[in-house]
Order: sequence, then C-alpha cells, then structure tokens
Amino acid sequence: MKYLIIDKKQRVSVETMGEFPTADVRIMEELDKKGIPCDLAYTDSLEFAFVNGKTTILANKKDLKEYSHIILRGHRLDRQRSYEIKRYIVDYAEENGIKVLNSKAIKLFPYYNKIALAQICLKHNIPYFNTYYRLDGQYTEERNFLNEYPLICKEYAGANRLQMIEGKEKIKKNVYKIDNAEGYKQEFLKDKNLSNFFIQEFSPTAMDMRIFVKRGKVIAGWKRSSKESFKTVLRGEYEMYNNPDKETKKLSEKVAKIFKADFMAVDFMADKDGNMLIQEISLHPGFKAYETKIEGNPVNIAEAIITSF
Repeated sequence: MKYLIIDKKQRVSVETMGEFPTADVRIMEELDKKGIPCDLAYTDSLEFAFVNGKTTILANKKDLKEYSHIILRGHRLDRQRSYEIKRYIVDYAEENGIKVLNSKAIKLFPYYNKIALAQICLKHNIPYFNTYYRLDGQYTEERNFLNEYPLICKEYAGANRLQMIEGKEKIKKNVYKIDNAEGYKQEFLKDKNLSNFFIQEFSPTAMDMRIFVKRGKVIAGWKRSSKESFKTVLRGEYEMYNNPDKETKKLSEKVAKIFKADFMAVDFMADKDGNMLIQEISLHPGFKAYETKIEGNPVNIAEAIITSF
C-alpha cells in the first residue's frame, strides 16, 4: 500500500506548515502514524504519454501505477483544464486498479464551477440560492431575474484575487455586495470583466457553516459568524458544530449521496427567511480552521480522509 497526494502549487501568500500546504502535511502525518508510505506531487509535475499504444501518467517522474491510493487535492479554479486533468487521472487509475478519493464524484461533476453546482442542485431538489448569469456581464441592463437589492456578485469559477495589503500579497475572495447599480463600480470589481461573474440573492445572516461528510454520514462541522461584515471569512468567530440540527444533517448526507462522494464538505448559508441553502461543496476541503480556531475536541479530519476510500 502506498499513497500519492496530488495538489496544486500554493501561492506564496498561502500559509503552509513548513514547505507544504497545511492539509497535505496533516494527511501525511496521519499516513505516517499508520505506517503507510506516501508521496506528494504538484500538478505541474504531471506528464502524460500516449506512445506505442500505451498510456502512461507520471507524477514527479513516477508512474501512477506505483501507488495503491491517490488523493486529489486542490486545482486551479480559473483553469478548467486543471480540473479536467483530475478526470484523466481517475480514468487511468480505474484502468490500473488504483483507488482515487472521490473518483465517482469527479466523474459525475464534469465542470467545477458555480453554474454546474446550481444545475445539479436544482436537478436533485437541493435548496440553492437564486442565481443569475449572463455571458455579456451586463448586469445593469433590464432583466427579468433578481431585480431586488442587495445582491452578491461572485466569480464564476470561484477563483480568488490577489490584493496588496500592508505591502504583502493577500488572497481575497472575489465576492462583492451590490446595494444598487453603482455597486458594480466598487473597488476591485469595477475593472473586472463581469462576464466572468454571476449574481446571487444576498444572505443577510452573516453566518455560514461547513459540514464534513464521510461515506455518506456527517462526522463533523463548524459554524462561523461575523459582526463586522457579510463576509464571515474576514473576522468570523468559529464554533464547533459536530452534531448539526436534523435538517442540516439530512441535507448534507443527501448531497454526499447525490455526488457519490467518499469524503466532502458541504457549506451552507441562510436566506432572508432563515432557510439553510447550499452555498458550496468541496471534494477536497480545507480543515485548518476546524482544527485550530475552535474550542472543543475536533474530529481528526485528516485521518477521516485517508480512511474514506
């Protein structure tokens, strides 16, 4: 048995544990405890060869066939090719008897973006925020949908922006509150190509939650709230939410079942009426905040990931 973790190379501004991304280090620590050897490869080390009727995929010059299990972590949200490569790896792994975490979910979810998520949620009657996207980005023109302010404007693929703060590059979410038509001219958004953005109904609660689901069962979670901004990620206060309410638990497990996910996180926010709606799903969720910002006894998420196959 040997594991391979494949992740995108982190930006300089992303906090890491030493040389490697935090989640990868935690996963490697848990594998080491179990005496399971593992390697970490970045996606830019991958090589694909189709020669003499044979397919070969290499990571750090090693054939993927050297591994029994593969954990696919992050990919470039602004490049569809980055997600497509995961699908190629899944196909190669299946042909060679290699287990890939969330392989069924990756095949089921062809495009990793907000519109694809909206489509699959509505198809399976999963509550999702009202969303509107137009390819020309002319959101100030007359339309038949989402005419009431405030609204949220988000980047289509979920990619973040780099912003200079106190002389350092910081990663900030491309999420903006739109209070009126002039809101599209606000700082950091005014120079963007709005054809790469969509609009969505606004959640006034300044609270969100993340629920971790392993093999179709909720195992852990957190809540986060902010008193200073609608963006809970800015200065949100975390609390343990390992035992969510009945409806949230049921919905989280329904989502995991629909996606056929081995391990995933389901993110929620409330609409103006207090109904919990899907905000995001992740097949390679981060869990640093869960382990470091919350009082209580956290579930070992890294260990849960490596035993989810």
